[in-house]
Amino acid sequence: MLYVKDLLSFKSAISISLEVLSNYDNGLLREFLATIPSTVGRARLETTMEIEESLKSCMKEFKQTKTYHWLREDFKNALYDIEIQLNKKMVS
Repeated sequence: MLYVKDLLSFKSAISISLEVLSNYDNGLLREFLATIPSTVGRARLETTMEIEESLKSCMKEFKQTKTYHWLREDFKNALYDIEIQLNKKMVS
């Protein structure tokens, strides 16, 4: 389970990352993205270990692109919050 502070920013940021990483063909993340509502506010998202690993991998690759450096700050913050949660889970 992931706790998202800004659901719309998170969804937009992941959508942008998948668009930029066109060679990163992960249908699992695209399906997960489709289940996220486009609403403003906090939410808890039910996730599997596979989704969490895919998210972590996708964000790691995305952070190495020029697009990431030009990304809006609220989108970066949304990704950073999730990255922290995923890192804590992987260590536990």
